[in-house]
Parts: sequence; C-alpha cells; structure tokens
Amino acid sequence: MFDISFSELLIVIFTAILFIPSKNIPTIARAFGKMLKKSKSFMADIKEEIEREGKFKELKKIQKEIKKRSNKS
Repeated sequence: MFDISFSELLIVIFTAILFIPSKNIPTIARAFGKMLKKSKSFMADIKEEIEREGKFKELKKIQKEIKKRSNKS
C-alpha cells in the first residue's frame, strides 16, 4: 500500500522506540491504528463506489438495448 520495505519499517520502528518516550507509545499506536482503520474504510468505500459505477454503466447499456429493440418492433 505505501511501498515500504520490511527493513525500512524496522528502521522507523527502531527510531520511534529511541526518540518517543515510552509512556506516549500506546497513545501513538492507538492513533495510528485509528488512522489505519479510517484509511481502510475509505479505500473500501472507494472500491464499492467503483463497483457501483460499473454496474450502473452496465444497466445503462441494457436500457439502451431494450429501447432499441422496442423501437424496432
């Protein structure tokens, strides 16, 4: 998702452990978890909207076919 390798992630975590006071780590982890949850929800909403748009286009195509056939009769 973010194009971060495992080694880069380990460096970020190690740096955070060194520079962030231990009493703040749970708060930061909780905030990060909430942010991750919101981003996953946002991505799911976008995926659902794209699928809905595809279905809508398909229905419009079917509607046009039905109109064509009804005009020929």
